[in-house]
Amino acid sequence: MIDNNNKIPIYIITGFLGSGKTTFLNHFIKSQPTVRILVIENEVGKANIDGALIVQSAVDVKELTAGCLCCDLNEKLYDMLYELAQRRSEYDMLVIETTGIADPSSVAETIWTGGFMDKTYDLKATICVADAHNMEESLEKTEEAIRQLAFANLVLLNKCEGVNVENIKHLTTLIQNIHPGITVFQGSEGAFSTRDILAFSEQVSSKTETTVHTDLDTKHKHHGINTFTLTFDLPFDYRQLRHTLMLLLNINKHQIYRIKGILDVPDMENKVIIQSVFKSFRMEEGSEWQPDEVRKSTIVFIGNDVEKESIERVFRQCLIK
Repeated sequence: MIDNNNKIPIYIITGFLGSGKTTFLNHFIKSQPTVRILVIENEVGKANIDGALIVQSAVDVKELTAGCLCCDLNEKLYDMLYELAQRRSEYDMLVIETTGIADPSSVAETIWTGGFMDKTYDLKATICVADAHNMEESLEKTEEAIRQLAFANLVLLNKCEGVNVENIKHLTTLIQNIHPGITVFQGSEGAFSTRDILAFSEQVSSKTETTVHTDLDTKHKHHGINTFTLTFDLPFDYRQLRHTLMLLLNINKHQIYRIKGILDVPDMENKVIIQSVFKSFRMEEGSEWQPDEVRKSTIVFIGNDVEKESIERVFRQCLIK
């Protein structure tokens, strides 16, 4: 699958320890025999065990060891991505598998640094692999598991064998309560439809619009993680909002896990799509406002004990009265 604009397509695979990330990655590679896939594999410790488990059909496996992508290896990841860009003719797709305790938003932030990265790479999707047997316990005990779920575009509920239908429904509802509108695929032993995953990744932007509109009244709390939606009838001052977001995310980078939304900005025929990643954010054009469509802004927040009223006050200061 070579991107038409010649950017290098990237998929981030995340998920907590033992969820089946490497098993899924092998299935993902094997199911695309004509696609040259290069893998960046990260593991904590000097010996990268998972790297040795990846199937030989991968074009290459680059290893980042003795650290975690979400902290002290970001600079090394940037350098590696710069180096791999010079080898563009050797592969069609790049997959980054993070360690089980990584925050994938920091990985995406490296890709979202603008300039060279923005012109060279296209982050297609962040895929979170979740173990149906242990997911709920992981969410209750570890903040990293919640961050992985909050930032993902797609959740693969793995190891569904032996789990009854009611529990699967409960887990799916739990996932969608924490991350409104997120798509959940079910599977076993790391086997999921690659065709569906690739088709989904081509629609991430449009799906963001759809899911934000779908969950206007979202308000949910789960073990300190709260999800809520804000709506504004007045348009935003674009410059003031950008400045406010920069300050908000830098100050609250450990509390605000995810922001996604649709903004109304005056004199723009298209909706403005906003997505945050760690302390960075992107604002880009979405679909066109329709003549009969009510222009209003809808923003979904996922965070750790984030106060809805405080966030709403901050955003109201950016509205054009």
